Amino acid sequence: MRLSFMNDSTRLGFFVIVARRLRHLMQCGWPRRLIILSIVTVMISLLAYVMFAERVNIYTVSAKTDILKVTIAENGINQWEIPQHAEIIDFFAAEQIPLEGNESYIHVAAGTVATMTIDHNKERLVITLENNTESGSVGEVESNFNYTPLGEYVDIIFTQPQQLIFPFRGSMILGDDVAAGVDAVLREGSIRIIEQELLGDVRYISGEFQLDEGDRVTLHSDFKYQQDVVLRGFVRYEPGEPMAVTAHGETTVARVERMGSTGYDAKTSMWKRFANDPVVIAMTSLYAVMFLILEMMVLLRSIFAVPRTEE
Repeated sequence: MRLSFMNDSTRLGFFVIVARRLRHLMQCGWPRRLIILSIVTVMISLLAYVMFAERVNIYTVSAKTDILKVTIAENGINQWEIPQHAEIIDFFAAEQIPLEGNESYIHVAAGTVATMTIDHNKERLVITLENNTESGSVGEVESNFNYTPLGEYVDIIFTQPQQLIFPFRGSMILGDDVAAGVDAVLREGSIRIIEQELLGDVRYISGEFQLDEGDRVTLHSDFKYQQDVVLRGFVRYEPGEPMAVTAHGETTVARVERMGSTGYDAKTSMWKRFANDPVVIAMTSLYAVMFLILEMMVLLRSIFAVPRTEE
């Protein structure tokens, strides 16, 4: 039974049942203190379970950046439209790859590392594809129903102004370390954690973190930062602007490296759960009402108790 959805009559019936159970236990010879201690222990145990049980956390990263690195996972979503004015440079091909027809696409192979960088000096977007797996190919180009395989290192250069969108599925590194020779960094962004309540499909915001210019963000499924998380997202490019990146995924922690500090972990907290989880709020409210009723019962009993007379 979900206490958060009880109406008034249901709540009254619940308290009546509890009172009858307590009266039955007392009639069976249970000491009053033992009954109260048992009730408090059960209540605290239930609340602790709801507070500390594992939940599904969805991380949403929204940012504007000049650089993004994505390690592509195997999925059909990693198919990007390439305009005719784009230049594809395959460093292991004998000649430049021509783009024919009105629509051309590049199918990025799994295991390929795609580094997207905006060169504001030359007003262009450069996507560098590199594949160090056994296949050795970053994918293939589809143009006018012809497929051309690519080598293991390819540059795609977009020089003319045009809005472009690149969907992806893979792990990502957002931003870059600020150091000498680095001219592309994260501009701004945020990380939002959406958590699912324990006993239903209701979701609530469990944490929100603002990103500063120059931050570097990675997402992991462990607190040792060894397992990268596969995300779904997209990149929107508009000429003269930083890339707008949006990515979602179920994970455990987002690691934020910040210049001038040791960085921090963007993760959910128990206090956010205590303040926002509907189940926790319902349980604590119910406990408060129960203790208030008990206090009133004790007070009324002390007021209306008949004093004993000495014989």
